Order: sequence, then C-alpha cells, then structure tokens
Amino acid sequence: MENLASHLMKQLPEGMSYPDAAQLCLRLYSTADGVPQVFRSHLTQIGLADTFAELANAGWIHEGGGQVRIMDKSHWVELISTIFTKGSDVVDLARGNELGRRIGLSHPST
Repeated sequence: MENLASHLMKQLPEGMSYPDAAQLCLRLYSTADGVPQVFRSHLTQIGLADTFAELANAGWIHEGGGQVRIMDKSHWVELISTIFTKGSDVVDLARGNELGRRIGLSHPST
C-alpha cells in the first residue's frame, strides 16, 4: 500500500522548497479537504512529521541552503505545534490550497 510520502513524490516528482513544504504540512494538518480517504490517517501531528521527514530524507524537500533540521521528524512536530502557540497566523491556507492543487488535491472552494 502506498503511503502519503510516496503519493506526494509521485504527484510532484520535482519536489518543493522548504517554505512550500512547510505550508503544505500545515495545510494538511489544518484540513483534510481533498485528501483521499486512504491517506487521512496520516494527517495527525506524528503522521505528518513522519511523512515530511521521509520526504526530506528522500531529497524531495529542497532546503534552500538553510540550516533547518528538516530530516528530523521533531522539526515537523515543532512546526505543527506553532499552530497552537502562534495561532492560525502561521497557516497560509490560500498558499496551502494552491500547493494542494499542485499535488492533485482538490478543495471545495476551488
């Protein structure tokens, strides 16, 4: 069975920048709209942290020269946690939805 990371790699083989991957991660945590039912169990904090760490380790996420620990799943847990400490200001749903469309997710408002 395909997991979410391999699905994303198949949908967008060239990968994406870290800022875009971070927004996609936050979007997937914030809403399951357009996500196939088979992958919805991955949309937990730990599930997404595992997914995005796997994507980073595979080179799918392009760091852009920064010193971000993107291959470490704890980085992604901390990123998702910013929703709780900084509020919804960290989530750019418009950008997240645009990125979602790039990987084949549809959103009801599009």
